[in-house]
Order: sequence, then structure tokens, then C-alpha cells
Amino acid sequence: MDRLTTEEAFQSGLRLFNEGEYWHAHEQWEICWRAVQGMDAEFYQALIQTAAALVKWQQGNLRGLQLNWAKARRRLVRLPPVYRGIDLATLAATMDHLLADPGGASAPVIHRGA
Repeated sequence: MDRLTTEEAFQSGLRLFNEGEYWHAHEQWEICWRAVQGMDAEFYQALIQTAAALVKWQQGNLRGLQLNWAKARRRLVRLPPVYRGIDLATLAATMDHLLADPGGASAPVIHRGA
């Protein structure tokens, strides 16, 4: 099987994330994270930790949700509001809402703009 390019892994991770397959999204983004440095690495690490937080949410582990989201959020706020076409500010706001109401809030969806 051919190895995925970083862009293919990124796109696959987005699709999986939006389908609620957070663990698998996390795995795809790890491919990306290992291939980059600097701000790109920070970006992928934030996505990975966000996905990990949502795995904990799916499991009903609210403490795990809180801890993983706190790590991800610290990274997200250091990045521009939109990075690689992803509206990180909206992602952060949606995750904050989820944390405030884990039983009633909807899971975030990541949209990639131009």
C-alpha cells in the first residue's frame, strides 16, 4: 500500500473528524505532524489533541475531555484564527461550548475554506 502524502493524510483526517471518527482522524494527523516543523507542527498537534478530547467525550470521560481540550486550546490560541484554511477560532468556540454543555452541544465540524 502506498504511503499517504501529508496533504492526503490531512484531508483524510478532516473527513474522518467530520464523520465522528476522532481516533482515526488523530492517526491521520499524526502522519502530518511527524512530517513538519514549527507552526505547522503546532497546528497538527492542536488538531490531534482536539480529536483526543473528542474521543474522551464519546467515551463519556468528561475529565479526559477537559484535560485534552485544555492542551489543544493552548496550542490553538497561539495560531492565527484561520490556518491552512481551517477556521480555528470557530473550532475553539465550538469546543468551548461542548465543554460547557457536554450532553447537549453538538460535535464540531471542521470546514476547510479556500
